[in-house]
Amino acid sequence: MAAHTTQQAATGLRSELDCLPVEGACAYYLNYLNNFQADLPLAVNFFNRMLGEAKIPTQSRAKKLLDHALLTAARLAPFDPAILNLAAQSGLSPDAARTLSVVTATNAEPAIQEALAKGSMRHQGEEIRRAATALLHKHPMYVLAADLLLSLDFFEGKRPGEVTRLFRCPTQLKPLWTKRLFNHLAGLGDAAAAALLWPEVEPLADDPFTLNRAAEMLRMQGDAEGARELYAKSLALDGLQRPVRLRLAELAAPFTPDRSLPGQKKVCIYLYSYNKAEVLAETLQSLARCDIADARVKLLLNGCTDDSQSVAARLAELLPHNHTEVIELPVNIGAPAARNWLISHEDTWASDYVAFLDDDVDLQPDWLAHFLTVAEADERIANVGCKVVFPGEFRLLQYLYRDVSIATDEVIRVSLPVPFMQYDIGLYDVVRPTRVVMGCQHMMRVSALRECPWFDIRYSPSQIDDTDHDLQFGLKGHRVGYCGTVTCVHKHGSGVSLRSEADFARQGNVAGNDLKFFYKFYTARRELAKLDSLSLNS
Repeated sequence: MAAHTTQQAATGLRSELDCLPVEGACAYYLNYLNNFQADLPLAVNFFNRMLGEAKIPTQSRAKKLLDHALLTAARLAPFDPAILNLAAQSGLSPDAARTLSVVTATNAEPAIQEALAKGSMRHQGEEIRRAATALLHKHPMYVLAADLLLSLDFFEGKRPGEVTRLFRCPTQLKPLWTKRLFNHLAGLGDAAAAALLWPEVEPLADDPFTLNRAAEMLRMQGDAEGARELYAKSLALDGLQRPVRLRLAELAAPFTPDRSLPGQKKVCIYLYSYNKAEVLAETLQSLARCDIADARVKLLLNGCTDDSQSVAARLAELLPHNHTEVIELPVNIGAPAARNWLISHEDTWASDYVAFLDDDVDLQPDWLAHFLTVAEADERIANVGCKVVFPGEFRLLQYLYRDVSIATDEVIRVSLPVPFMQYDIGLYDVVRPTRVVMGCQHMMRVSALRECPWFDIRYSPSQIDDTDHDLQFGLKGHRVGYCGTVTCVHKHGSGVSLRSEADFARQGNVAGNDLKFFYKFYTARRELAKLDSLSLNS
């Protein structure tokens, strides 16, 4: 058995899977697949976790999921020597041995290649690019160097770059490389460029990942029927893909917001800000372009010392048809307390709903109609949130939704908020129940808020307070709604994700709050364990 960790175990797939027994690890894996399309870190870490077991029965759930993980890894990393070797030995991938022989034969400088593969694309991207490019100049048929450059382009949200000019793909691997290029372009959301490769790739589309990306490529080009057909083929290959099942249902019967609701419901919209005058101005301008009917808007300046006061002074001008109010505090009291200050106003309790917006977001103009439609359709929903992305030509997913992934005597964790390195191509444009949504743009039902009114100030200055609050709703029997038909562009990620701007001090705050979170919910861990995503399937 894998060694059990304590409550101070590091977050992340590897440490969380390692702290679970076999059946617990299987449940964790299935919970992830219930939320997201599988990704390489999930597959590799689950496979490594299962390798620690002495014997896994052939017909067991663990063996079936182990095979699923290995096949997923082989499809997502088609040139990785270690994965190819395992896939060849298992018999799950008939062409793996042939591909491995070509990859091995072209591995001209393995020591340099291995060092580059271990580098951090986030922190050493420029150095990796220079070295891998130099390898391709020297060895034009170097498969692993080309694959690394293409992976770096994808990580940085770029179309295939110089690699397409330098790489002379071995003849035996040309179909696989073309498929790799297609998945790169379609995975970014560049439908026009991907479509040029599709006639060549379509006969090779025998895996769910290529089919899913191709489905959204067709959808972007206006072929909804073609998208449904490809998604149906994908589900036939892998029935564990709940996101695909939900997306297929959405394409068959698209969600339609009731645009009359903003004018029928009493809504308060609250913002708070600390020294972000420039982006605050952009956020307020974005809000002014939204259909919020006669919603009341309050802005709290959290001890600002920059030009935020002059920006806030334009609030009434930007929203001439709404009741607006600016609240200035002499010091920064942190996010949870700022939320509580705004909630405590009497306008909250006279409203049907209260929405919170961060000060660094770009808003979809009809977001309120979408949120209200989701909330009004199910009185159990206490909070509604949306899809959150990073800015850019191709928008990397930043936050979708979360639930409880582990709640044991040793470890309490919420699931990851987003799959690894997936861009916003449309797969998560669905409405579904969940347990937690991101606090940068969400809307709470006031009747539920009366039961859980306050955000916990122990998490000051920020981080985890919104997660904590949604779980409070869950423990009271409420649900949270994810409205993926709304996209929020969050300009400055404040967490510790791939593209956030977190420094070491902020990471320390997050780590400290994780510990507070564990001890706060320890006595409720049994009830908390029931708030996974699988329990919401019915």
